[in-house]
Amino acid sequence: MGKEPEPFEVNRREFLTATGSLIAGASAFAGPVPNPATEALPGFPGKSFPEPLRQKRPAWWREQGLVMAGVNWESLLPRLRFGSAGQPQAFMDYDEKMAIWRREHSEEVAQRLKDMGFNFLMIPLYKGGGLKAERTSMEDAKRFTEICHRLGLRVGCYTSSGTILYESLLAEIPEAKDWFILDQNGKYATYEYGPLYFRRWANRSHPGYRKLMRELVRFAVEEAKVDLIHLDNYLYGPGYEPYSVRQFREYLKSKYSPEERTRRFGFAEVECIEPPPAPLHADDFNGDPLYRDFVDYRCEVLADTYRELAEYARSLNPEIVMECNTAGYVGELNRSLDIGTVDHTRLLQWGGAFWDEGYPTRLENGIVPSKFRSMMLGRQYGNMVFLYTSDRVAMAESMAFNLQSAGCAAWVNGDDIIPYLSKYDAKQFDPQVLALIRFFRREQQYYRDAELIADVGVLSTYANTAYGPCITRKRWAALTQALYQGKVPFILVPDRCPGDLSRFQVLVLADLAVVSDELVDVVRRYVQQGGGLVMTGQAAEFDEQNHRRKQPGLADLFPEPLADKVLHAKPGKGRAIYIPRVVIPEKFQMWMLPENRAELLEAVRWATNGPLQVEVKAPETVAMSLFAQPGGRHLLHLVNYDQDHPVRDIDVTVQLPSENRIASIRMVSPASDETRTLAVAQTGRAVHFTVPRLEVYGLLVIE
Repeated sequence: MGKEPEPFEVNRREFLTATGSLIAGASAFAGPVPNPATEALPGFPGKSFPEPLRQKRPAWWREQGLVMAGVNWESLLPRLRFGSAGQPQAFMDYDEKMAIWRREHSEEVAQRLKDMGFNFLMIPLYKGGGLKAERTSMEDAKRFTEICHRLGLRVGCYTSSGTILYESLLAEIPEAKDWFILDQNGKYATYEYGPLYFRRWANRSHPGYRKLMRELVRFAVEEAKVDLIHLDNYLYGPGYEPYSVRQFREYLKSKYSPEERTRRFGFAEVECIEPPPAPLHADDFNGDPLYRDFVDYRCEVLADTYRELAEYARSLNPEIVMECNTAGYVGELNRSLDIGTVDHTRLLQWGGAFWDEGYPTRLENGIVPSKFRSMMLGRQYGNMVFLYTSDRVAMAESMAFNLQSAGCAAWVNGDDIIPYLSKYDAKQFDPQVLALIRFFRREQQYYRDAELIADVGVLSTYANTAYGPCITRKRWAALTQALYQGKVPFILVPDRCPGDLSRFQVLVLADLAVVSDELVDVVRRYVQQGGGLVMTGQAAEFDEQNHRRKQPGLADLFPEPLADKVLHAKPGKGRAIYIPRVVIPEKFQMWMLPENRAELLEAVRWATNGPLQVEVKAPETVAMSLFAQPGGRHLLHLVNYDQDHPVRDIDVTVQLPSENRIASIRMVSPASDETRTLAVAQTGRAVHFTVPRLEVYGLLVIE
């Protein structure tokens, strides 16, 4: 047996201190990773703010990067139990299913994947049916991990951490009936996709369930000896079952004194309080203090259960990587039971990766459904983002923006190794995808220890993502899409953890309606000391308690009231511009561009009051990222989302940290082992060159 897990004993004050919660009354905001190419603003105390917490990365994680193949991660029990038409093995007999299972766990399959260039396999371990009922799968995972390690492959194991296959689990643990989440109507919350009526959501904060999950983690670390633990379905928070109701009441007692509860709710007693329902319409309950507390409670529970499992796993093996499936980050809380649950900025600090599932990135009807927001946020916390990359564009995007990951491109089902969720051919790999894999593995020197360079920081606050006006989050998303496709070097700046704001030339408050007084004060000082500011629409209309201000915060930076016209100001040493509206399409969908994007991009450039560190002249279907490595090397990644139309003669200007002459600019190509040296013109710190042709992915190495 392994080390006995520590009991779950952490009071709310200790937890809030560890996670930096805004709810505790201390507002903070995370800055970018240190940018060696940007000079700090003189006189601004940016370095007094701590950086986001990042877990130590294992040596193999940093040295090799990651290219994943998924070995059908349904464990044996659900393959035998599932019978819905959507399951590929639903209409096979027992012997057929077992034959497929054995082939998937064979050395032959592992060797084939290694030969294709994959260096990491995600394999099935446990689906929620009980440790006894799933012992065969768990032992097979142990044996297959030994095979993979012998071949030099790294292994992650799939574990279901949110749902239970109750029929077999209750036979093992009858008291598990108290773990199930109930919706407001008193019905079991069941897994929506399928639908799988025998797969019920569990309250991961229940002591009995926590104990089960710790034993599962112990097996994965000490017996199976995997390199990474995947916790699936990290989405559901507490519901309306008796345990959750009792815990929510205790939360309110701990969070507020009787006097504070009276001021907040009009009364002090909590014994008759029930968790509020989901709002029927967006923004219905934004001003409801109990609803906001319930959202906060659910987010804190989800983050703290992840922290507990991650810290326990690392106590058994400091090199283990913890990862969970929260779904992607788009600037608002992910929901369960139609109420916010997943606060990425609170949760990611405890692990090393998270999933942004869904179809691979592609260009569709002129829209680029990119996962850049997840990857930007992940980098803040030292997290890889796991995503599907079976197509060229999706893999190129991951190589350009992710933290040393080319994503998950393959799926193993029996003898078949196929491109998973490909838009094109469901059976055969695009040879150019395989070339990208080989390139990524071969050229890790250009992905290792690379820090993103950003001139612009786009602020977000937990309070606005949780219960700010819904329209403001749409406008925030549209403006970040404009910056991304406009090729502005920027990064997302969540308020969960402070950082060095002085490294930014410009801060953007994109309709960020709910902003604390403290954050307003810090941004004001930033501008007065020489920083740039772009504000739009409803920025800073409310404080962190959702109380409407008499006038928007930071309105005092402008010579006249904020209204329906563009305002420019030069307060102190800085620049500030107010844009009344981010104009979005009437039927807005995530990833759509704002209609006035040219105006917004020009506002950012005006506030910058100088050149951006990189300027790339290319169509909106081209995106870019600029990185710096120790020693002064700069790396410019280019991605063309319109893979059927190569782009020619892309003009690029990069501002270097000094006027020292550069040695060379080389274009490194996945298509061949050869590199191409480009002609360069340098004027002071500015380096100008032209990329002759971009197919889908290009990497420019500036030495």
